Amino acid sequence: MGKPEGRSTKSDSGPNLRTSRLSNLIRPLDFGIRTCTLALAIAGLAGLVFAAPSVVTLHIEKQVPLAAGQGVVVLHRYGSVFIASTSDAHAVADALVRVTAASRQVAEEFARKVDVGVSSYGDTAVVATLYPAGEPVDSQLGFEVELTVHVPANVGVAVRSSFSDVRVAGMTGESRVSNRFGDVEIDRCTRCGIDNSYGSVRLVKTSGLVTVRNSYGDVDVREAAGPVQVANRYGTVRTGQSDGEVQIDNRFGNVIAHPDHGRLSIANRYGDINAWVASTELTALNIMSRLGRVDLSLTGGVPFQLDASALQGRISSGFPFVVHEVGARQLVSVRQGTGGPRIGLDGAWSNFVIHQDTAESMPAAGPE
Repeated sequence: MGKPEGRSTKSDSGPNLRTSRLSNLIRPLDFGIRTCTLALAIAGLAGLVFAAPSVVTLHIEKQVPLAAGQGVVVLHRYGSVFIASTSDAHAVADALVRVTAASRQVAEEFARKVDVGVSSYGDTAVVATLYPAGEPVDSQLGFEVELTVHVPANVGVAVRSSFSDVRVAGMTGESRVSNRFGDVEIDRCTRCGIDNSYGSVRLVKTSGLVTVRNSYGDVDVREAAGPVQVANRYGTVRTGQSDGEVQIDNRFGNVIAHPDHGRLSIANRYGDINAWVASTELTALNIMSRLGRVDLSLTGGVPFQLDASALQGRISSGFPFVVHEVGARQLVSVRQGTGGPRIGLDGAWSNFVIHQDTAESMPAAGPE
């Protein structure tokens, strides 16, 4: 007699069938875990490969013979430039080439093709950084050259660079810098000219005529013994402890004039001005403001002669000044003590705030 059909169906739904169904559920899960683990391992290895490119450095040194009366022109891009004075009769160019790439072979081959060219044209010796004409296909390729040129102090130097930070130190000859996308610093130089954009300019202990034309960056002038002329756009201009005649023309930024000596002239548009008169060593202060606020601090006990005019603006003071109104203009004319600096304020759509200050509350000139 055969096996009843109903019994057979009951037997098939027993433990073996439940184990099979559980295995079917576990297998896809196990496969997913193993796949995820493998993917993470591959991603980790790829991360290690891409996170550690090869870095190759190469040193280049070239001597630059100089004839009598020759100046030096430096042409550079992609890296810093340092012009330093030397007591030698010749100039020396010292370059550190740095190349990064995914392949060390690619980095070494590219580094060997970088050079510093030295040539002479009439009254000019030229130092130029030379890069290969074509770049290898490498997603991690990067390169720069840190260039230092030692030049006799009395030789004229002109630097033309881009994507560089430029520093010139200790030169008594005329120094000219034309730079883009980087900062410029002039330290202890005579007769300097700077044309810069998309970076800051800093001058310390200069003498002779200094001219600065800058945009999209700040300008900082410290301890200038000679005349300084600054034209800046889209940045803040700071000056302090200068003995010469400093002229500032700024737009779309602020001007901060720490206690100065000599003569100071400020013209600012679309920005604020903070200025301090700390002693009679500042012989004259002239401020022209358009669409901004002027905060003027006068140290107690220092004599001064002040004349202020604000068109479509206000003049307020902690001093017992008498403010006269003539149409849309406010006027102040006041003298304190005998002598002292002559202060002229001229504003349009600008407010003047004049208050008495003490020597202890004056701000420091800022970190060097």
